[in-house]
Amino acid sequence: MSDDIPMRLLIVDDIPTMLKTLSYALEDQGFEVAAAAADGQEALNLLKHERVRERVDMVLADWHMPKMNGLELLRQIRANPKTAKLPFLMVTGEISRTRVADAIKSGVTDFVAKPFTSESLAKRVRSAFKYGASAMHLPSGSDPANPLGGESETSSGPRQRIILTVDDEPDNIEIVAEALKPQYNVKAAINGRIALKVAAAQPPPDLILLDIMMPEMDGMEVLSKLKQNPRTASIPVIFVTAKWTNDEVAAGLTAGADDYIVKPIQPTILKARIETQLRLKDAADALREQLDLTVAHIRLQEDIDRMVRHDIRNPLTAIIGYADELGEQGYLTPVQNELREKIEQAAFTVSELVNFSVELLRIERGEYEPKLAPVNLVDLTQRVMRDLQPLARAGMVELLLQEHDQPEALVASGERLLIYTILANLMRNAIEATAARGSVRIRFEHGGGQVKVHVLNPALVPSAIRERLFEKGATFGKEDGSGLGTYSAKLMAEVLGGSISFISNEKERTCFSVTLPAHHGR
Repeated sequence: MSDDIPMRLLIVDDIPTMLKTLSYALEDQGFEVAAAAADGQEALNLLKHERVRERVDMVLADWHMPKMNGLELLRQIRANPKTAKLPFLMVTGEISRTRVADAIKSGVTDFVAKPFTSESLAKRVRSAFKYGASAMHLPSGSDPANPLGGESETSSGPRQRIILTVDDEPDNIEIVAEALKPQYNVKAAINGRIALKVAAAQPPPDLILLDIMMPEMDGMEVLSKLKQNPRTASIPVIFVTAKWTNDEVAAGLTAGADDYIVKPIQPTILKARIETQLRLKDAADALREQLDLTVAHIRLQEDIDRMVRHDIRNPLTAIIGYADELGEQGYLTPVQNELREKIEQAAFTVSELVNFSVELLRIERGEYEPKLAPVNLVDLTQRVMRDLQPLARAGMVELLLQEHDQPEALVASGERLLIYTILANLMRNAIEATAARGSVRIRFEHGGGQVKVHVLNPALVPSAIRERLFEKGATFGKEDGSGLGTYSAKLMAEVLGGSISFISNEKERTCFSVTLPAHHGR
């Protein structure tokens, strides 16, 4: 491929916001998104068309997807002679050694581990394109079950650390080398000028043993130049000296030395000092990487937040508004009105996903400012029940709404989409917990400036999870449970000035209660 023509990718992910995020990240790095698919089957359907295949240079697919996951998509692509040579990048947030081995056997080119930055994604894409569709490229001696980097658990163990010893006396260099080999890879420099070159070369030393008293350029000057160079500034330096006053020790440490050792060198003390500094360096490196990743995550979250608010929320709000207006006109046929309701229901469903992906993050940060308005809880509850009817029918569960003698009083002060998400979470959990031919009942209550929605089901909340039910990640008995349902519902209720509570016992079974401020407008 010419350098002037950008690489073209088919991206596959079942989450629309992730598809858009991948698209933005790739285009930002100079790539082109030739096509996008929501699952493996849709991707295969696209690749059946010759005009699509001609425009796709690589496939970038998420592992976990409905209908057809990333691994099955990979196998199907490799089994088809027309697509078998396409490089394939697998994106995933969790990779076990067994799954990695399965993907490698199936012909994956490389992995992209979530979370990632646009730069790290671009690096993986370019590397994958370089090696093509061959089984995952690994350096000689690499562990095929550890393709994402880090210390490999091979029989050879971690890589050997490099120690640079700087001394103008060859005998001193030999003493250090004998003390440190074979545990370390020892490099030597007989003056400061050579030491600076070796330190800046690749791979850089992990630690420098630096003699103070040297002709031409002494240890203090070498240290100063090391700290001035960004490529060598973070390398730990241990001063080695035959005689040093306390003031000189203080001056060296102030200048950036990490430790000092007095000659004659004692091997056990030397090794202990080196190991201590290497552990500190590893901790600092890990902290630096985590900080970079955290900053990248925050920026990515802000980009997604901005994208969702402008690119998804605004059109969704318009769709819901237009659908309501059409219903109020009164001239639609029954069939047209049914379609209008389905459009509106679909918009609310997508809104629920948006609330999970964006609003929850902002609420957790304390950045969310709710826009309060009157919300008819009866109408909204009925809408949630309609949206969840397919799930209820599949589980043979009946949804029952208890009539209230004052429905006009059941108006909350809140945000319609947030309350929809709260009720949908609680009702969905109740449906999934209820045995076949059971029922989930919803009833209302008002008074004292509050309105309440009670969701009742006959199944008991498992005792093992009751105390932490509203904690993030708390789940029980659900193989694919995220543990975000009750957690997010609680946060959303609280940001609206309300609350959620539950009781679960043999007498009353299980009842979740959502309490919200009542609307007092005229």
